[in-house]
Amino acid sequence: MTISNNPYLEATDRDLTYENKSTIGDATYPYHRHNNCEIYLFLKGNVKFYLEYACYQLSPYDLIIMNPEEMHRIVCDDDSLYERITINIKKSYMDKLSNSTTDLSACFYQRPIGTGNILSLTQKQSEDLFNLCNLLDNAISSTDYGHSIQKDAYLSLLLVLVNSIFEKNTSNSISIMPNYLIETMQYIENHLNETISLQQLGIRFHQDKNYLSQQFKKHTGMTLRHYLLDRRIACAKSLLLSGCNVTEACYQSGFNDYANFIRSFTKLEGTSPGRFKKT
Repeated sequence: MTISNNPYLEATDRDLTYENKSTIGDATYPYHRHNNCEIYLFLKGNVKFYLEYACYQLSPYDLIIMNPEEMHRIVCDDDSLYERITINIKKSYMDKLSNSTTDLSACFYQRPIGTGNILSLTQKQSEDLFNLCNLLDNAISSTDYGHSIQKDAYLSLLLVLVNSIFEKNTSNSISIMPNYLIETMQYIENHLNETISLQQLGIRFHQDKNYLSQQFKKHTGMTLRHYLLDRRIACAKSLLLSGCNVTEACYQSGFNDYANFIRSFTKLEGTSPGRFKKT
C-alpha cells in the first residue's frame, strides 16, 4: 500500500514485497527511491540503469542492491522483453532476522551512497540466487502450514548469499553518464544550503542553461528544480534524524522560507518534519 505523495518516493508499509516482472516495449522510468531496501536482479532486456550520479548498461544476472537514500531509474532502449526480479525489504525486518554476528542489512548500508551497488555473479551464484528467489516467492504466496517460517528462512538465506557476494565483489562497472551531468549533481549535493540557479549551473559547467536543463531531464527524468527539492528534503531528513530541530534542518538544507519548507516536506513525505523527527 502506497503511503507517500512524493512522485519520486515509492513507499510501502509492507515488510517485504517480491515481484517478478516482464514487460515489452520502450519504457522510461523516472528517478525514484523506495522507503525500503531493494534487491534488483536483472534477467533480460536492453536496459540502462541510472543510479545516483552514474549510468550502467546492464547484462543478464547483474545484481543491484540499493538502500532507501539511493535514487535510481531505468531506461529500456528498445522493445525487447524486459524481465527482472525486485525484492523490497524493510530494515526493521532484516534486523529481526539478524543476530549479533550476522547483520543481514550490511550490504545496503556499510558502503558510501552510490558505490558498490552492482554485483557481478558467477554461474553458480546466479543459479543459487535464482533458486532462492523462487523458493521465497512460493513461500510468500503459500498458505500451507509453516509458510511464514519458510519465508523468513528463505529470505535469511537469500540475504546471507547477497551479503557474501557483496563482501567478495570485484566488479568495476563503467558509468556512461556524461561527466558534466555527474559534476552538476555532485555540485548540487555539496552546495544544498546555498542558492542554486539554472543560470549559475550553466555558467559553472560551461553549458547553455537550456541545453543543460534538457539534458538533465533526459537523463534523470526529473527537472533540475524537482531534483534540487528532492535532495534538500533528503538532507533535511538526515539532519532531523541526527538531532537537529526543525528550524535548523530547514535552513541547513537550503530552504530560506520556513513555511515553504514545512509545506514541501509534508507534501512530499506525507508527514510534517516535526512528526517525522518523532518517529
